[in-house]
Amino acid sequence: MKIAVFGEASVSLGEQLIPRVPANFLRIIVYLLLENANHSISRGKLSQILWSDTDQSHASMNLRQSLARIRKFQEQYGLSLIEGDAAYVYLNLSQVRAELLRIDLLEYIELEQKGDIESFLAMIELYAGDLFVQNEPQGSDFDEWLDVKRAKLRDDLTTLLLHVIDQPIGVSIDEKRKFARKLIEIDPYQEVGYRTLMQTASQLGMITKVERTFRECTKKLRDDLDVAPEEQTIELYQQLLPKLSPATTRGLIAMQPAQPIVIRTEIQTSYAIRAVSQLEQAKQAGLPRIMVLYLPHNASDPMEQLAASLVDDITIGLCRLRTLSVVAPYTSRRVVTESPIDSFDGLKAQFGVSYAVDSKIVRRDGFCFLSVKLIDTETQEIVWAEKTKFDYVLPEQQYRQLSIRIILSVVSTIEKTELDRYNKLYQDPNAYYWYLMGKREIDKFDLSKLRQARQSFKNALTASPDFVPALSGIARTMQREWLVIARNNNDILLQGEQVAIQALPADPHDERPLRELGTISMYLGKFDESIEYFNQSESINPQHADLLADYADALTHSGELETALDKIHAALRLNPLPPDYYFWVGGGTYHYQGRYCEAIGFLERMQKPRAAARLLAGCYAMIGEREKAEEYRRYAMEDNPLFRVDEWIGSTSLKQPLHREMYETSLREAGFQ
Repeated sequence: MKIAVFGEASVSLGEQLIPRVPANFLRIIVYLLLENANHSISRGKLSQILWSDTDQSHASMNLRQSLARIRKFQEQYGLSLIEGDAAYVYLNLSQVRAELLRIDLLEYIELEQKGDIESFLAMIELYAGDLFVQNEPQGSDFDEWLDVKRAKLRDDLTTLLLHVIDQPIGVSIDEKRKFARKLIEIDPYQEVGYRTLMQTASQLGMITKVERTFRECTKKLRDDLDVAPEEQTIELYQQLLPKLSPATTRGLIAMQPAQPIVIRTEIQTSYAIRAVSQLEQAKQAGLPRIMVLYLPHNASDPMEQLAASLVDDITIGLCRLRTLSVVAPYTSRRVVTESPIDSFDGLKAQFGVSYAVDSKIVRRDGFCFLSVKLIDTETQEIVWAEKTKFDYVLPEQQYRQLSIRIILSVVSTIEKTELDRYNKLYQDPNAYYWYLMGKREIDKFDLSKLRQARQSFKNALTASPDFVPALSGIARTMQREWLVIARNNNDILLQGEQVAIQALPADPHDERPLRELGTISMYLGKFDESIEYFNQSESINPQHADLLADYADALTHSGELETALDKIHAALRLNPLPPDYYFWVGGGTYHYQGRYCEAIGFLERMQKPRAAARLLAGCYAMIGEREKAEEYRRYAMEDNPLFRVDEWIGSTSLKQPLHREMYETSLREAGFQ
């Protein structure tokens, strides 16, 4: 029998997986193997670890019931692994010693203690992914403990692999290749792994694999982080190129990506390499450049390690935004560890950094905090700061929410600061300034504001013709204008579609043009195309709350109401203080489900519910509140005196005829003609 807890945990007999394994069976095994050298724990402590959210008596009762289920499970399969008495629960490893039972985690621990190459090779075979990944969080101390252990095992193995790969002797080429592939599997942004594969492939005469590996590395970094490889990786690749035949070399040069990698000798630092075209575009658009720094006190501290991972997540999240120029995490780490600067002003002088995110773990009065400060490198001013309690490992959902909240706060603060700076100093406006001006007005459902926003985006394109955020902004103002004025004429939608199509090739890794095409296709009644566009855009940036809100709208128009509600609630979790549009979308979805009170609850949360006056009037009419229905009907007619139900319903793109009938019924019930 085999018990596996790396990756997808399982219990198997021969080749057959055993179904319905008690969840706490695996939890107890993992905890006892990693926490106590004698593999034993008191019943009281174990019950509080597993059920820390309840009182001791209920926790003890839960443990008794859980151990009874485990006992029955073990009897069924002839196991005697988890045993206990009145005071303790412990592991009986006699079946392991008799080779009747294998536990991958126990084997991994024993191999790590041996410390030889053969043991390391066996370890990477056993490590099939993070520890116990399908553990369903219960909000208990065990979940927090498990997160720390997962991170420690992963980081320790990464450190081990880096050390072994760097050994000049004692490790064969084949072994180095295995270690390098595992390193990339664990951390796909570790360029040491790619360099090792390139070097060993060259030594083995497998020149085509050098090129393939370099392409893989370049694509991964560009697609995920929007950065080029490190200078060391590029130099190694160029050193290995002479081993190719002249014809092959010419072919390789011709097949280089559209945005070529060029070493800029005028940059003093060796770790500020980025694709030249990206730098030029960022400079032309006037994008602020940001570096996220994490300053550890004790790198072996699990809390410090967790905070460092969170900071990396924040950096990668910022990289996905196309309105900032972000220094890659690897460069930031090397700045901190290898060439610390004297002041934040040094970042501006050496790297052209406009803003630094200064993050660190702070301990005070027995508590642990994550301190994050956003510093304007030009003025040395702290423009935003937050200190978050960080005593315990956060559950995955809270961890992600904290990362997203910091990203949103940093971006919004930078945008406000940059706009204020332009206005105060009367600088020559560039693309980024005009983009900010347009962005400030675009979420307002006001015709004059939408047209002002469109003009601002056009001004941005005058400064930078291929600035994708501005192109996407123009397309959005066009579909918003169509929505606000309830037009039956689709000309403006078709214009917006062409603008979004124009934006696509300018940056294939920016989800915004796809998002606009998805929304416009929805309004044009091309539902399958709409959903496909949104599928593609979500795959590029699944954490973009505004994108999810638009996706929810498209799903509503396609009649997929339950999925639409899932998307809009996901968007609200990512952006808990959203623009009115989120509530408008959610209100519409509830309306088509006939859940009028819930629809009203959503719509009334809008800062300016009058923008959704027609829908509110219809919902109030359907629940019999005539006065409120008449109030909102009056607002709607004041804003658009030419509104007629037949024309609007004729232009409304709803896939399900029933939903169109429901909307018409609601409007006529509210008194619209």
